[in-house]
Amino acid sequence: MNNSNSNSVQSWEEINAIAELFPDRHIPEPKQINFVIDTKIEREQKLYLIELDTNFDARVGDLLEARDSRIQRNYLLMIADIGYAYAHKEEHAEILDLLRRRPDKEIDSPTFRALCKNLAICTLLGEIRSGEITEQGYRPSKYTTTAIRASINTEKLMANEWQIGINIGSLRVGRDARQDIPVHFSTVDLAGKRFLIVGQTGKGKSTAMRQLLDGHLRLMNSYKDKTDKRKVGFLVDDFKMEYPFDTYNQAGETVPGLVNKLGNIAKEKLIILTCNRNEYQKYEEKVRDILQLKLPLETLSLSVFCDLTNLTEAQTNVVRLIEDTDRKSSEFFNDLLAVDQYGMPDTVVWGKKYGPMFYSEAGKKKARANKESKQKSQSLNQGSQEELEESDIDKGLRDRLSYIRRAVQRLLKMPFMTKNATQGDCTGKLLQYLREGCTVIVDKNHLEDHQREMLTVILLYHIFRHNQALASGSEEQRKQMIPVVVAVEEAQYLLSKDKVADPESIFAKIAFTGRSYQIGLLAITQRPQAIQKELLGQFDGFLVLPLEHANDFRHLADACPVLSGYRNDLASAPLGGGVLAYGSPKKVVSVQIENYV
Repeated sequence: MNNSNSNSVQSWEEINAIAELFPDRHIPEPKQINFVIDTKIEREQKLYLIELDTNFDARVGDLLEARDSRIQRNYLLMIADIGYAYAHKEEHAEILDLLRRRPDKEIDSPTFRALCKNLAICTLLGEIRSGEITEQGYRPSKYTTTAIRASINTEKLMANEWQIGINIGSLRVGRDARQDIPVHFSTVDLAGKRFLIVGQTGKGKSTAMRQLLDGHLRLMNSYKDKTDKRKVGFLVDDFKMEYPFDTYNQAGETVPGLVNKLGNIAKEKLIILTCNRNEYQKYEEKVRDILQLKLPLETLSLSVFCDLTNLTEAQTNVVRLIEDTDRKSSEFFNDLLAVDQYGMPDTVVWGKKYGPMFYSEAGKKKARANKESKQKSQSLNQGSQEELEESDIDKGLRDRLSYIRRAVQRLLKMPFMTKNATQGDCTGKLLQYLREGCTVIVDKNHLEDHQREMLTVILLYHIFRHNQALASGSEEQRKQMIPVVVAVEEAQYLLSKDKVADPESIFAKIAFTGRSYQIGLLAITQRPQAIQKELLGQFDGFLVLPLEHANDFRHLADACPVLSGYRNDLASAPLGGGVLAYGSPKKVVSVQIENYV
């Protein structure tokens, strides 16, 4: 009995051995397989169409890692839009209508799943090769390329080429920020470059600028004892004085300014340039200097004077006639403001000093008679000269001079203008601070729009003239040029088609030739379509935040085609979310601005 029982009962070892031959059956989860099924061209950009598995949840801005099984290559794509995988036919519409009215009505699963498939419209960011995203010229094959969501390691590759410079933010994938993947940007390289920050109000332009300035000031302060480092000065427009001092956002939260955030660094590297020095006396111990804004009229060239005052062509020609005589600007302004014994404008001086071109016919006859009389009086010590009068000056020229004089008088009424250097001149100190790599905040808080524009032009002129004079000198002189970045608010007014039309204008010189003199232009605007199109196409980089008008984005995309695939990504981006494009060819990364509040 015991033997039979022992023979019929299997040991645990035998049971386990048999179980190994028949393991538990494992039914896998439905596979999320997404195929490249076609391509299309949109605004000269090739887009890849990926049929998405119904189990795959995708959003605009997501990154996809694709594998081409035919040629064994990996690619990185970004979803630019979501569409329908198939055009629904009439019978499909009937099925869906039936489902809507009869939810209890059954439909076969394959048909339902096919109807619900989406299509990811993707831009190709490059080939993934040896831990980098490269442009190899290969492209994903149709039907043999499948895509999955990019891993965190693959996402990190997006920031590989953004590791030099200051921390501007973190990688953004759709609406999600990858806080552990920082994006850096070189503010030092902006000297001699053109860069645009663009976005509608409240989307992060000021926050981006504040982040750039914060990082740049810290960087320059770390260079203060190093002679081998390139010191780059920043000259920054500030309409609300929101960069140096604490302010409040739309939610009523305090946004800390550079003075409080930087502490001792602000004492070393931050300058306030203002017409109202007394208003900021309480900050004197917290910044390097509060510099009184004084710009002498006599230091301006006559060409810049014409730019500033919007003279007519006829009036400008009068000024250029004087400029061609090689007389100093100070002499021109003194003559223009000269008065006679009765305190009235003295126009006769123009005929006496600059010759017959200013005389009327009667005045020319009188001038010839006076010349002959003078010759006789020298030989015979007799005769008299007939006095020239205002009526002897050509009426048309007299009227033009009268308008030009009023333009000079209006310019002198600007709160930052002085007639000559004896009444104040801040340009020497300003250039020295920029040479040391300081950041100079230009206070435009209480200025009117036309005053702000004039101030920008005059400051640009002084920097441009200084570097231009040194650029053609010896090697030692060229080393004395000041690398500087000028940040201009409401840049569309300075860079419009009308402003840069004249190649001799300071606007055109800064916009087109500033790079030759180490002058960088950082333009800030809400309306890029107002900037001259040819100029916009020559910008070296863009930080694009969400835009209000579709025409603005199209204008940008025409200037920088690589941005065209990011329109929907920007439209769905959170506050502080943008797209950074820089370099030649343009490198692009979606970014979430650091410290956005």
